[in-house]
Amino acid sequence: MRRLTRRTLCSDLADDRLDMLREIARMQMGRGLDYDSKIMDRARVRARERFRRAQLRRAEAEAELEQLEAEQMRRAVERLMESEESLEEILEKLTSDEERSRLEAELQELSGESQGLTKEDFEEVLSEFGRRGIADSKKPRLTLTSKGAQLLGRGFLSRILQRLARHGVGPHRVEDVGHGPWTASTIRPYEVGDPYERISIERSLLATLERGGAPGELRLVDFRVFEAIHSTEVIFGVLVDQSASMSRGGKLEAAVETALALSELMRGQFPEDRLRVFAFSEEVREVEPWELPGIAVPMGYTDIRAALRSFRMTVAHEAGNKQAHLITDSAPNFEDGEYVGFEKGLAGVIDEARRYRAAGIVLNIVMLDEEPRLREMAKAIAKQNVGRVFFTRPGQLGEALVEDYLLSKKEVLRL
Repeated sequence: MRRLTRRTLCSDLADDRLDMLREIARMQMGRGLDYDSKIMDRARVRARERFRRAQLRRAEAEAELEQLEAEQMRRAVERLMESEESLEEILEKLTSDEERSRLEAELQELSGESQGLTKEDFEEVLSEFGRRGIADSKKPRLTLTSKGAQLLGRGFLSRILQRLARHGVGPHRVEDVGHGPWTASTIRPYEVGDPYERISIERSLLATLERGGAPGELRLVDFRVFEAIHSTEVIFGVLVDQSASMSRGGKLEAAVETALALSELMRGQFPEDRLRVFAFSEEVREVEPWELPGIAVPMGYTDIRAALRSFRMTVAHEAGNKQAHLITDSAPNFEDGEYVGFEKGLAGVIDEARRYRAAGIVLNIVMLDEEPRLREMAKAIAKQNVGRVFFTRPGQLGEALVEDYLLSKKEVLRL
């Protein structure tokens, strides 16, 4: 039975709330709001409504005060005729009336009501997200909660899938089950079509000796291969460069939103897969996707080798089909805590790419800049690994990675 979809803050993209969540994420990353941002638009609407209500209430209070003054004047005349008090004494007592004082104070406050946008208007708009548990305004800086980050990822994923659907790409499951690169400890004779990398040299030589042949007389019948462990799981690594250049042109925001979209896609459609996200610059840190907007790493230089090594070591003993996507717009220039320059930095990255190939990890380079040095780096890495190189813009980053994940998932399932 199909579950009914409950309306959420981001379920209706037409109401601009997804864009507001994106703007909160930008604020969390230290960005300011544009004049025409959705949050500012909403705050201006609230300011106009606040001023309109203040004007209406001012007119009501003036009418109430006028009516009260007329009533007090009538009572003053009556008391003047009935008592020996002077008119000044009577009026002094009447004008100190608590209700009159309240109305006068309210009118004074309403007269100072600002017609323009105030800090309170802005905070009131943001408090809506806090009441829904989507953002936390109690911290020094406004932040998305894990719930808010998931909603942002879900909304961003929806937009990506809508665009990909026009090209026939989508999260459609394939029933055929294949095998991954992991091998079992059991051995069997070689059969035509077996991958060469699963051949056991040691057991093949032993088979030659058992047959009575010399080590140099290896025949086809002697070859032995490891059995394959069937696996359709994908370990998908996203390595996000957080160097200073990524803060320009919406690059870091696009990387964050892409990671959130991938996280929601796997959680909803392929829960057997795992997303591993690493943020890096001079240092490397593994994070949960929803933590990315608030992550701050030293932004002086770029240690790409350390990021690649961290992912490789983290997944070294995990079963599954492994691939990493390095998202960067920078050249490597930092290693092991010191500046090394481009040439040495590139050599370290190439060495790590070789290790990826030996470990059976596909390394894909997602380049957000087309500087000649970066093209040189991408080509050099591509020679060492079976992965691909993407030169893309921030606006197309989400589509590129989601499409690549879906296509690679289908390939794994069809092996």
